[in-house]
Amino acid sequence: MSALIVESLYGFLRGLIFGTIGFFTVMLLSIVYRYFTNERLSSFIGILFGLGFLGFSGGLLAILDQPTLGGAMEIVAVSIFIVWGVNTGDKIAEKIPKKSPGSILDGFRGGKPAYSTVKLPSSLLIYDIVGKPRVPDSLKAELSDREFNLPADIPLEDITNRVKRRLITDWGIGNVELELDQEAKVIHFAISAKERGLSPLIPEGSVAVPIECRVIPSNLASGDFVKIFLENNEAIERIEVKGVNEELKVLTIVADLGLLEMIRGKKSSLVVALPYVEPTQSVISVEQKTGEIEDFKLQKIITSMKKVGVSDELAKKIVTKVQAKLCKMDPPISTRLIKAAVIEEVENENPEAAKKLRKRKLWELKSF
Repeated sequence: MSALIVESLYGFLRGLIFGTIGFFTVMLLSIVYRYFTNERLSSFIGILFGLGFLGFSGGLLAILDQPTLGGAMEIVAVSIFIVWGVNTGDKIAEKIPKKSPGSILDGFRGGKPAYSTVKLPSSLLIYDIVGKPRVPDSLKAELSDREFNLPADIPLEDITNRVKRRLITDWGIGNVELELDQEAKVIHFAISAKERGLSPLIPEGSVAVPIECRVIPSNLASGDFVKIFLENNEAIERIEVKGVNEELKVLTIVADLGLLEMIRGKKSSLVVALPYVEPTQSVISVEQKTGEIEDFKLQKIITSMKKVGVSDELAKKIVTKVQAKLCKMDPPISTRLIKAAVIEEVENENPEAAKKLRKRKLWELKSF
């Protein structure tokens, strides 16, 4: 009797050891079978596979020919573990998300695609860069929804720079603002046209004027300030040079329409370069009647006074005095206040000219 008990325990212990191995083996088989077929693995097939995998096939036939209690206990224990493994694997497979065959093949091919596609937004979402020249709408329509294919293994920053370079070189765009997310999707796209040469430097209401000169200083360059003496004995006071052609002796300046009438068709007999003056010493903010702010223009005021009979020398003297008064006031200074200060100084020197100046409408004195 004791021998029978020992044999049973020994058989059960072997069943636990081999059953544990069979459990994990059949569980993996059940997971794979359910994942690809979407059907449950039969417990009978699982038991046959498990027993065969563990080498029980021959032993099973021997037990049937000459049955023992320990062998039967071993087979029963292993079978229980195998059935448990089949059920556990089936439950695990149900919770695994399914993939299409194409997705599975992609995983074997390397996972990530070889190329990354950057698709530009529609024309309505292509913005203009603030403060830069606008591109025509036809160009935005041409770029709308355009795609660029780039290697997926390069950094996101390099992808952004390559797209920008293509836009600048192939479409002649001046500047590009492009932001991509981690998946190379466009989250911000803005463009501008190329900067123009002279036009951005010309304020509204002014024009660029070329003046042919007999003599100009050597090494004169854009940004220098000059005084220009005309052949009709008139002079253009301190004004900034915007362009120099030394070979043809032609200067380009930016002037208002009133000054344009004075120099139309006239040449310069002499150009004198003036020293640079810090802006804080000479620039006064002037508030126009429209509310716009511009710099205090000496030449405009001098021209207005000369039209009412004030000599050039006296006009310069008056402007200097007015400027000294205005520098003590808090900017911006209204045109009405500037006109009153000029008339007051003119009246002290030339009352008749002051009367004429007082009768002129405010819009005629654009510098006031």
